[in-house]
Order: sequence, then structure tokens, then C-alpha cells
Amino acid sequence: MADLNLVGPLDLLGTLDLVGQGGAVLVGGVKALVEGASANSAPPVLIPPPPGTAVDAGPGVKVVKSLNATITAHGTPIVATGLVLQGNQSTWPGMVTPSQANAAPRAVTANGLPVNVANDTATIFPTGAPVPLTTDNQS
Repeated sequence: MADLNLVGPLDLLGTLDLVGQGGAVLVGGVKALVEGASANSAPPVLIPPPPGTAVDAGPGVKVVKSLNATITAHGTPIVATGLVLQGNQSTWPGMVTPSQANAAPRAVTANGLPVNVANDTATIFPTGAPVPLTTDNQS
């Protein structure tokens, strides 16, 4: 199995499905995040505050939508910033922040937005907490 390793500067445009020869899509040697990427380490959102019981204090975070919809890896959109939800019932919204590991001047971008890679962060809106996205969701 061979991975497809993209190295910048490179701007992917239009509709494109990236496929490694049975492997993963990498950006600078790190797995690219795709929709469904996740983390299980977010601090809980305690709303309402104690002594009340939190509505949904689950630590799980999942990327539900990428702002890039046309560049895919094995048919799943690659994340180039996007929306996340946190909690056991996906209650709390947040956003994937622009990639720090895949940055200019050697960035690989999807329609002008830097492609997010493993361990890039999302910010959960109610808490402002940064959460590293550790699971890339590539099969």
C-alpha cells in the first residue's frame, strides 16, 4: 500500500478525488483530516453552570462539515477549516481553525484554504477551548 504524499506550495482547485494506492492521503508526511475526523479529549461544556447538571458534558468532538466540499480523499471531503460538534448528542458547536502544521510558504491548499492535518485544532465556541483533532477518519 502506498500513500499519496502532497508537498507544497500546491493549490488544489475544482473537483478532485485524491486516492493513494491503497494508502492514506498525506500533506507533508502527515495524514490529512477528512469529514468525520474526531477527538475525545475536549474539556466538558458546563452549561448550565454548577450546581445545575450540564446539558451535555461529553468530551467527544467530530468534524461534521468542511468548508471545502470539492476536494476529497477516497470520496470524503478533505477538511480545510470547517464545523465541529462536541458532546454525547453533538450539542455544542465549534470550528476547525486554520492549519498550523500545513502553513505558508509550503502549504497545500484546497481552493485557497490550507488543508488541515492530524493534530490541528478546533475551538469549541461555548468554552473557547482548543481541541487537537487526533483521529483523521481516513479508512
